[in-house]
Amino acid sequence: MIDDVVDRWDAFAERFRVPLAAFSIAWFAASCAEYAGFVDVPVPALLPLSGWLAILPAAIWNAVWWGFAYPRIAARRKQRNTLDKTNG
Repeated sequence: MIDDVVDRWDAFAERFRVPLAAFSIAWFAASCAEYAGFVDVPVPALLPLSGWLAILPAAIWNAVWWGFAYPRIAARRKQRNTLDKTNG
């Protein structure tokens, strides 16, 4: 079950690798420019990005990505590549 989910996410990420990379670079550049004060990005009143509300989503994302998703994706890729080499 989890292997199927991992395979689907991996296929999605591989298929949209260039747009995802471009979006990530743009997000990083906008974040740096906003932090440095070059641009003023409006902050919604319902979600002030200060204190724990700024740190918590990033911490959760990194914990899920590096602690759960990435190791499983890497192991599944290795398993698939090994199967492909032995079959073909």
